[in-house]
Amino acid sequence: MKNEIRFLTAGLFLISVLMSACSEEQSARQQHYFLKGYDELEFRTTDGVKVHPDQFIQARQRNGHRFYEVVDTSLTLVHKITDEPYDGYIRTFHRDRYNLNLQGEFENGKMFRLRYWHPNRTLGMDADLRDSTLSVWTSAGKIGIEANADEIYYYYPGQNAIKEIISDTMRSYFDTEGNLEHYSKYTDTASIHYYANGQKRAFYPFTQNVGLHGTVKEWYPNGQLKVKGRYANRKQVGTWTKYDSLGNVEERIEY
Repeated sequence: MKNEIRFLTAGLFLISVLMSACSEEQSARQQHYFLKGYDELEFRTTDGVKVHPDQFIQARQRNGHRFYEVVDTSLTLVHKITDEPYDGYIRTFHRDRYNLNLQGEFENGKMFRLRYWHPNRTLGMDADLRDSTLSVWTSAGKIGIEANADEIYYYYPGQNAIKEIISDTMRSYFDTEGNLEHYSKYTDTASIHYYANGQKRAFYPFTQNVGLHGTVKEWYPNGQLKVKGRYANRKQVGTWTKYDSLGNVEERIEY
């Protein structure tokens, strides 16, 4: 039963730090080749310090989809000799050198639009940095992710059905028919999870840069307490209790 309770809470730390770190589907890879072939250009900080291109853009993976993200929008692309901000396009190509991979559009040294194409030449991403909008498609042309300044929408693979909506400090999850399944709210000190009817599902307290810390609770759909225990610096401590759906104690474990 100790393993069962540990399983119930195994994902808590990952959930807790989602608001401040990349998730397991959010791996980032630096793009060292972004300025390959543009030897006359370089990125600079606001203080005029040269910065390597790999600090400008990253490839990410979310919801099973690949897209690209500008890491530092404060950087400016300039001509090395004239010190003038760059206006124009930066293009990279897939390995066959004929299929366009990335295309960034710059004005006054700032990129305002970034697009990505799949190897089969279908558009995979279109990001407008001025309007803070993003669309990501599969290689078959199916929408996978949409985002604006306020919300992010994740879609079920190959379907025009929203799977998840992220809005500020709230995440909502839906089935393929569009029905709300559950939702979560995040603060600086806890993540609170709810069933579709508003009944609390779980409460996970945490401390920034530490992880789970405090009393954890989980509830059944009928409102009955399911699990109660305490974390101290990401470690289970004290007495952990598991209840059945009627409120009877099933097991107590000491840590």
